[in-house]
Amino acid sequence: MRGRVGRTLAGIAAAALAVGGVVAVSMPNAHTDEPIEALPCGSAAVTKELANGAAWRMCARIHPVKGLVLEQVEFRPATGAREYPGFLPVIDELYLSQLNVPYDNGLSQFNDITSYGFGNQYLVPQTADTCLGDTIDVTQAFAYLNRFVERTVPGICVDETPTGLASHSVEDQLAETTHRFAEQGTALQVSSISKISWYEYQELVTFGDHGEIDVALGATGDLAPSMAGDEYFGTDPEQGWPLGGEQVNGQPTYATSHWHSAIWRVDFGIGGSERQFAERWDYATTDQGLTAPVTRGAASRISAPFSATSPPDRRSWWRIGSDQSLNPDGLARSYEIVNQSAANVSIPVTEPILTVTENQSCAEYASHNLNPACPNQGILEWAASEAELTDPVAWINVGYHHIDRNEDQSPMPIHWQRFQLVPRDFFAQNPAAPPARSCINGPTGRGADSAARPCIATNVFRPSITAGSTPVVSGTTLTAKPGLWNQTRTTWNYAYMWFRDGAPILDDDHQPALGTSYTVSAADLGSELTVKVTASQTGFPSGTAESRPLAIPKPAGPDPTEGPTSEPTSGPTTPPAKATATLTVRKPGRITRAAARKGTTTVLVRVTASGQTPQGVVRLTKGAKVRSGWLSKGQLRIRLPKIRKVGKHRVHVQYLGSGATKPASMWLTVRVVK
Repeated sequence: MRGRVGRTLAGIAAAALAVGGVVAVSMPNAHTDEPIEALPCGSAAVTKELANGAAWRMCARIHPVKGLVLEQVEFRPATGAREYPGFLPVIDELYLSQLNVPYDNGLSQFNDITSYGFGNQYLVPQTADTCLGDTIDVTQAFAYLNRFVERTVPGICVDETPTGLASHSVEDQLAETTHRFAEQGTALQVSSISKISWYEYQELVTFGDHGEIDVALGATGDLAPSMAGDEYFGTDPEQGWPLGGEQVNGQPTYATSHWHSAIWRVDFGIGGSERQFAERWDYATTDQGLTAPVTRGAASRISAPFSATSPPDRRSWWRIGSDQSLNPDGLARSYEIVNQSAANVSIPVTEPILTVTENQSCAEYASHNLNPACPNQGILEWAASEAELTDPVAWINVGYHHIDRNEDQSPMPIHWQRFQLVPRDFFAQNPAAPPARSCINGPTGRGADSAARPCIATNVFRPSITAGSTPVVSGTTLTAKPGLWNQTRTTWNYAYMWFRDGAPILDDDHQPALGTSYTVSAADLGSELTVKVTASQTGFPSGTAESRPLAIPKPAGPDPTEGPTSEPTSGPTTPPAKATATLTVRKPGRITRAAARKGTTTVLVRVTASGQTPQGVVRLTKGAKVRSGWLSKGQLRIRLPKIRKVGKHRVHVQYLGSGATKPASMWLTVRVVK
């Protein structure tokens, strides 16, 4: 509820003709090292990578009348090329095209967008109190109260906010003993604030890390005060709610109830396709089944513009898609429109909860259109057109009947009206699914728990080594067995690689020892041998497991396979003791979150030992993330494992040792900053 003072249509016309501000600042994209072609909107470009690796980008600006306008909205999933490489278009343009506010007593009705606008003097500058993220400057020029105003203000807020639990799955009821997959989500929020008399509105568009979009209008500010001959405080209890007790001549008065009907204009751009479709799904209950009613749903492609009055059937729903843009399963990508709000059926333009029209350049506002190419028209006229529907524009009506409360005094707590755009077949799978669930697509096998078991090759019982003869001497054949692996979803192919004291065994040509069998050589005597088994299958993430070490004894006398020695021995010999290794790491300074997520930061690892230059493998471990490499002249420059969160992190640095040098390890603390 609000009063209108000192506003004229002439002032609105001047605002419409004023130069609109263009937002500045583009945000970093740290997901890939490969260059990505920038959006053609210059400083209005906004790009934001979210915590799980998904990213959104778009052009954001403030229009003098429409307020916040988002264009060329594109999404890149956290799973990357598993779905599609880079960014893919979702929406060409999104903005609030009308806000209709009629009062229940019939004395007032306002159209806030076309009569006032959400830009120019109505745009409220952002501060640290209203925006917890980054602000984007908006440059404006407009006429106001017989003067020309030029200003640059922080007009758009961009922030990444937590959304809570995004997904969760465990293998069975005993979650503490099985694989658990849990994800905390975040979202990009783009918002602005506009003040229209007593009411103040926040336009808030939230872009989730799974591709969903929440579009909301929040109303706060203050209730209009009582005035003489008041149209906002009446005496009819059927038209409002009592506020503050007795107010006029000892008689109770009632704050007049009113509607807020926000009609958003969404021009989809699914996959960047030239042709798109609108589809409606309807459901009907046909008969009674064995334990529940039988319900059937059917889709109908819509070939011409239409309006859907509220409610046609609460089970009906709509989507906008493209047959020219297919997901990896070959299904048409689309977005579903989810609108559970009420509609004010007493006014024709706010009766439809959804109107879909063919895109035309002059159709900018849902009612009282300001574009001179089709003036004073609106969705009712365009829905009656017989045009072929090839580039559909959705006009989504979100209604809210505001019955004032005493608690709305003052300032009024913000109340929301919203709808969602939800991907449907835009992806083939969860766009943030971890590799361990990447193979789950369609029917997943029999058994109550089969759908939850990991896709990734997971070792259940470690590989083993058996010797062809005992004792093990030079020339003995060793045979590897793969151990036991999860086989709920597939059977695995196994590859084998042999190691001596933690380092790969190489032949004279520096080729590794591979295969299920290995023949012990003189170089192995006195060492420990292991075999690493890699399980793999096309379409599944592979996994690796290592056997327990097999100690190869050093003979008490000369090995007969080595031939006679130049000097006789007087008795048993003891192998030389391994040297003690000293491990040092040149610690990096502060690491930016962008660099930590890419895993581009390197450290220099040095291994020293008395009387020798150590050889072998160095391994860096952070949780389940591992990096390793070979020493060269006792040192190795190696990348840190990827780190996603800001703060202090411990990385385990290990030197695996060699035949002449003992293993060594240490903990390295690294600090990641914004």
